[in-house]
Amino acid sequence: MTTISKLHYSTSERHLVYHMRTTPDANPGPHIIKMKLTHANMALTTTKYYDIEVRVTGEDAEPRISSVETNPEYIYEGDTVDLKLGIDNFGEAIAKSVSVSLDHEFEGIKNSTIGTLGMNGTQTALFKFKADKSGEFEIPVIIYYEDDFGKQKDEYDIKITVLDKKGSLNLASVKVDPVLPYVDDTVELTMRIENSGDRTINSIRVYADHPFMGLKESFIGTLDPNEDGPAVITFIADEAGEYEIPVTITYIDDFGEEQVDTVINVIVLESNSGVGTAAIVLLVLAVIGGLIYNNYRTKKSKDEIIKQLMEGNDNSADKEE
Repeated sequence: MTTISKLHYSTSERHLVYHMRTTPDANPGPHIIKMKLTHANMALTTTKYYDIEVRVTGEDAEPRISSVETNPEYIYEGDTVDLKLGIDNFGEAIAKSVSVSLDHEFEGIKNSTIGTLGMNGTQTALFKFKADKSGEFEIPVIIYYEDDFGKQKDEYDIKITVLDKKGSLNLASVKVDPVLPYVDDTVELTMRIENSGDRTINSIRVYADHPFMGLKESFIGTLDPNEDGPAVITFIADEAGEYEIPVTITYIDDFGEEQVDTVINVIVLESNSGVGTAAIVLLVLAVIGGLIYNNYRTKKSKDEIIKQLMEGNDNSADKEE
């Protein structure tokens, strides 16, 4: 309520100024402000009522996609994907009843409800789907909301890339020739590398970090799914002992060079001395001697049986006479 001082003249005027502001959620359109004017003239008090119209101009909300995030970051065919869309309101009004629809062709969640999004506000729309085929996909995103002008719908697009199924390299087998090398032997180490995945893998190299003089790297090249190939490394075993040899398998995929690390064991015996050779010769001779003796006993036993049979036949003939 405002009190006005006495007006002395018939043409006197007073100006009243009221400062008002609208709230962010004010409805656009006309708003009525009611006023009451009371004044006294001599002994008579007069009251009058007025309606003053104030029109509020509406503003647009503008929710838009501000970020796209996937987990995993690089999507391969068959992966289950968590997708996060950052939704920011760039408008001058509150966006109400905000929901986001993702029109993808995969099996999974396609709708996410955010609710109210204030001016300069941000929210996250969450989705989950299974990327059951590879390729580049342009996915329509529809944002539904309400602002000062009623229900609205904005459409955007995001792009998702799904790569071919992951390859899988592993060490299928290891062969050492000779099996138990002696010091100063030339050793041939053969490792068979298998592609057990579902896509072709290129530029495959195998590096064996052994401590000997000789080759350490072997190039295989390309392996198709369910195919394997040999990596052959030759070296001179110049020191006895048990060795744990790190092996690194590198290859090239869509994002550069990848690698698989493993370990193999190689045993190198002391020098092959004359004593060792003699022991092996004696062992072989013993085995051969045993076979000869066993054969001799078997033959002698057979001769005795034949002799007994012959003597039996002679006795029978004498009795008949």
